[in-house]
Amino acid sequence: MSYNYQVIVIGSGSAGKDAALLAARAGKRTLLIESDRIGGTGVHRGCHAVRALRACATHYDRVVEGDRLGVYMDLITTNWPTWLEVQHRTTGRMAEQLSRALDRAQAEVKFGKGALFDPHTAVITDDLGKKETVTGEFIILATGSRPAFAGNEKARVFNSDQLLKSSLVPKNLFVIGGGYIGCELAAIFRARKVPVTLVEAESRLLPTWDQSAGDRMREVLELAGVQILLKEKVELPSPDQDGPIHFKLRNGVVTTPDLTLVAVGRTPNIESLNLGSVGLPTEGFLEVNAQMQTKVPSIFAIGDLNGIMLLDSAAFAQARVAVQTILGEKAIFEPHWIPRCLHTEPPIAAAGWTEAEATAAGHQVDVITETLPLITDDDATMIEPDKNLLKLVVQSSTGRILGCLAIGSRAAEVVNLTSTAIRNGVTAQTLANLSLIHPSASEALVRLLQDHFDRYNRC
Repeated sequence: MSYNYQVIVIGSGSAGKDAALLAARAGKRTLLIESDRIGGTGVHRGCHAVRALRACATHYDRVVEGDRLGVYMDLITTNWPTWLEVQHRTTGRMAEQLSRALDRAQAEVKFGKGALFDPHTAVITDDLGKKETVTGEFIILATGSRPAFAGNEKARVFNSDQLLKSSLVPKNLFVIGGGYIGCELAAIFRARKVPVTLVEAESRLLPTWDQSAGDRMREVLELAGVQILLKEKVELPSPDQDGPIHFKLRNGVVTTPDLTLVAVGRTPNIESLNLGSVGLPTEGFLEVNAQMQTKVPSIFAIGDLNGIMLLDSAAFAQARVAVQTILGEKAIFEPHWIPRCLHTEPPIAAAGWTEAEATAAGHQVDVITETLPLITDDDATMIEPDKNLLKLVVQSSTGRILGCLAIGSRAAEVVNLTSTAIRNGVTAQTLANLSLIHPSASEALVRLLQDHFDRYNRC
């Protein structure tokens, strides 16, 4: 059968854009369908949008504390609307760069809402209601997710999407949810000197990560002045409830925040995909196999849409697995071995198993961990070394690295190196013998291993 395209991708966020680029660069006739702006959630409402604000906050802090580096400022002016301008300029530039990359790869782009008609057909509906039907040998769904809480802007109860586009500067901020989104935005608003209270229902922040990550994040946020309340379940307000909103805390105190951020969970964007037409479920995250295929072999679901791992690094890895499968190559998505990073302050990155996961899997492990002051290629750390936590989980019998956690400004650099070692079976001893640039975060990891083996050999 002849198709208009070999690959149709619906959604241009972190997963969809990579799938379209990979397929087009492999020589496949590729169509990318986007209902909003090129770049989707990842660029405009997710990781990159938050990082742009984080950059503003970090630079502001450095300017305020410039006297430590011998720089004295008499007057510092900044405000939230100008930070939002920087964010919009940054995300706009990234969307433009992505558009150029798609052009170079010869991936066609059509704007409108994409919906399935059958396993090889999609219908595109533009803003004026005009419909176009296209066919493809394979269809990759990558429409992402959105905050599970709808928000109530009238009552000043926002989800993260609404907060990121709002120019309101609250007198105080009440954050519900201690996952990475809640932690990131709490830190950014605290940098603006806004009083922030963060509540989390679990016993620690970042509950799906290694406990060291949650403990370090709590330490950093409390040092910045964020009030953190753990094991605190609050009842979410109704989306149509009029303000002001009151929250009753476990100790009986009733608080009425000026602005509330609800950052508890996300839900997949599947409503407009007409999944029922091909026999796929119309609610919840889409179930896929290790090749990212749904139960309809010609239809793949990648990124947040399948709910396996809601992070950009996972989105790219899933896009690669889907396209490799389409190309007839053997590919499998293994969540444990995907490097992952939270662009919080400080950044937190990990790869492989946590200590608890490795132990639960029956491995005897050695845990090498240390919090150390780090001098990196950032000149500022020469004056004030960066506090970094490095943690390695090593299989006792073989010396193979099973997992790594890094917390600090160069966390991604450390985990990228370790992830390469994990995927290639490089032992901790081999890693300790590397010669790397001095000073650097990667070298600090090597020195940590060298110190470990030196102590071990002396025992």
